[in-house]
Amino acid sequence: MSSTALENHPLRGFLYSLVRPLMKATETPDDASAVETKTVLFVDLLGFASLTEAHPIQPALMRASERPLSAESLNFVFSSTTENPLSHNFASFHRSLRSVLYVAQMQYPLTAITFSDSAFIATTQVYEAARIAVDLQQLFLRSRVPVRMGMAHGSFLALRFRSDVAVDGGDHASHFLGTGVVRAYAAERCGIKGLRILVHPSAMLQLAPTGRTDRAPATNKAILITSCTDAEGVNGTGVRDEINYWAFSSAAAESDAWRTLQGMWTNAPVNEKIHYESTAAAINRMRIQHGHEPLTDLRRRSLWRKRRAAV
Repeated sequence: MSSTALENHPLRGFLYSLVRPLMKATETPDDASAVETKTVLFVDLLGFASLTEAHPIQPALMRASERPLSAESLNFVFSSTTENPLSHNFASFHRSLRSVLYVAQMQYPLTAITFSDSAFIATTQVYEAARIAVDLQQLFLRSRVPVRMGMAHGSFLALRFRSDVAVDGGDHASHFLGTGVVRAYAAERCGIKGLRILVHPSAMLQLAPTGRTDRAPATNKAILITSCTDAEGVNGTGVRDEINYWAFSSAAAESDAWRTLQGMWTNAPVNEKIHYESTAAAINRMRIQHGHEPLTDLRRRSLWRKRRAAV
């Protein structure tokens, strides 16, 4: 039947009344309720581009690093006379991510999207993202992996994840978006140097009314917020605060972390040393927040645990 004949058919109205409910059932209107509000963490491996340009890619070692206790991995560790910084940072970055996320997923729901040298992690509560960020930064530091993070609050929608692998190629897609995503990225890229967990103003609004701390109910651990310097706070994104991640179970653990940072600082290229100087200065402020005396020499190899006298 032609379209003209159908339009003139005497039963057109009746047929339309039958078809219309079916058409409505298959419609997909723009449903704003599908967009969730999340706290989003952006994790970025620092210096990855320069390492990739300066060092060869070692596919065999990359594959062996997936199983660090395998014979292949141990053979690389003990037979190599020099360490490839690209292989170390890349493998340790992803191994640390997997380790922390594995534990975090047993505590609360989250969405993690990992790329070559970065990751986005979305959680329901701000304290969940903050605890993940602290655990990640401490493990990254112990592993000698320089990472900076940005944390923000806003909309988040994961639309589609697809991977089609063929013998000679593949097609991979990760479709997600939201204000939480762009704000977390902007916080990490705001211009503040160092191994930091930078807090976007949108996430600061979700913290405790004082704007300084929040207590995670699952762990009862306080989330401390440390102010950046006045000079660092002058940035287009409005980032003026960071999460205090400098808290350890023992003096020995803190000393080990500090010595690791000093070693990374010593071995860093000249143009990247500013990251470690800024990190040490930030850690000094974090320690002061915990009640320690200020460090007068940020290049000292050891730390004292002297507390400030109570006023």
